[in-house]
Amino acid sequence: MIRLMTSTVILLWGATALSHHSVIGIYDNEQRFIAEVEVRNFELANPHPLIFVEVTAIANGQERDGIAVGQTWTLELDNLRELTELGFNDETFIPGDQIRVAVDPSRHTRYRENTLYIRGIEHKRQSFVYLHNVRELYPIEIPGDNLSPNMHLVVN
Repeated sequence: MIRLMTSTVILLWGATALSHHSVIGIYDNEQRFIAEVEVRNFELANPHPLIFVEVTAIANGQERDGIAVGQTWTLELDNLRELTELGFNDETFIPGDQIRVAVDPSRHTRYRENTLYIRGIEHKRQSFVYLHNVRELYPIEIPGDNLSPNMHLVVN
């Protein structure tokens, strides 16, 4: 009986840990889209920094179910340790910054209401493109869309 209980606890703990680290289980990479947003606030929090934004445009004029221009959303980033190693700090995003983001909407609105997961960022003021899971900042060298051409590098 003790073996059965121990095995059950281990399996449940493992499933919980996996679900926390499974971005694809929480966010829908099949519904990814690009939007222009204005930063309202940035929290360099552990375990995942958050950017609070207002949507100013959705690429290609695409309508998104429940996501519209003028709405306020929370953007969840990759883990704090990896971002600070790349140089992210409290001044990386300041109120008023206009950034372009590639985001995945939440699969479970009750779990992550008004939250989108960042897969890529084009930050003109800081002059970089950030791609989730690539662990590198790419410099912006020419004006225009520097995010979309690099999205193929993002690992789901």
